[in-house]
Amino acid sequence: MVATLRLDKTVQAALQSRLRRIQGQIAGLGRMLEDGRECSEIAQQVAAARAALDRVAIDLVAAGLERCVRMELDGTPQAAAALERLKKTFLMLK
Repeated sequence: MVATLRLDKTVQAALQSRLRRIQGQIAGLGRMLEDGRECSEIAQQVAAARAALDRVAIDLVAAGLERCVRMELDGTPQAAAALERLKKTFLMLK
């Protein structure tokens, strides 16, 4: 049996909220381009959107790590496999 690393409902809700804000930022970028705004303003907003996405990734890894630690403490046999999957996920984010 493969251990799953599913998000806690509270973490999931927070990440969904963050992603909705990022969607708004991305839509705003499109409007900025259409309006012919300054390149530096657009670049600043691109950086902000990128940082927000990075934060989502960090929060996902942190939630997974917390889950792995709990599995290990509970003696769940699949804890090592779950941690290995989490490490591979983290390496993809680099």
